[in-house]
Amino acid sequence: MVYGKDYSIALDISLSMGEKYSDMIPSKLEACKEAIVILASRVLQSGSRIAITLFHEKPIPLLPLTGDYRLVVRAISDVNFTGEGSALGDGIVEAIKILRGSRRDKIVIALTDGGVTEGIPVKASALYAKYSGVKLAIIVLSRDIRSEILDEFKQVSDSGAEILFVESKQKLISAIMKMV
Repeated sequence: MVYGKDYSIALDISLSMGEKYSDMIPSKLEACKEAIVILASRVLQSGSRIAITLFHEKPIPLLPLTGDYRLVVRAISDVNFTGEGSALGDGIVEAIKILRGSRRDKIVIALTDGGVTEGIPVKASALYAKYSGVKLAIIVLSRDIRSEILDEFKQVSDSGAEILFVESKQKLISAIMKMV
């Protein structure tokens, strides 16, 4: 019997994530890092594991699946925003690949500010998640999304992915904890 779940985080590190938003001070990225640490403190106690993939114009695997809280904190603490572009679809696909071979419930949580500018369509990555048996949640840190991006997110939700728009650090943390 396998206990716990496997969580794979896809974290946007594009330059726009370095900006302040609402009460997310000093930046959206720092608020996301704090939320990931809170998630880790909660789920790793129950035998779950966490992996982290970063993305901007391309995905960058940061941390393979681990149940070590200190390792998660250490890995995420040095992450900084970098690079132009945001390849959300590619980040999601890479986060799913990390979960291959897992016999646990698999969840990908993508954290972004919604400025998708690069890579494969988000809808394609959402379908990949669906057919891979992975629950996908995309948490968007913004309320001002361009209409074409909003349309893309609506199509993504048709594939079974959950899209959550958050406007504060507390709502971000609540959205992540909803996936537990």
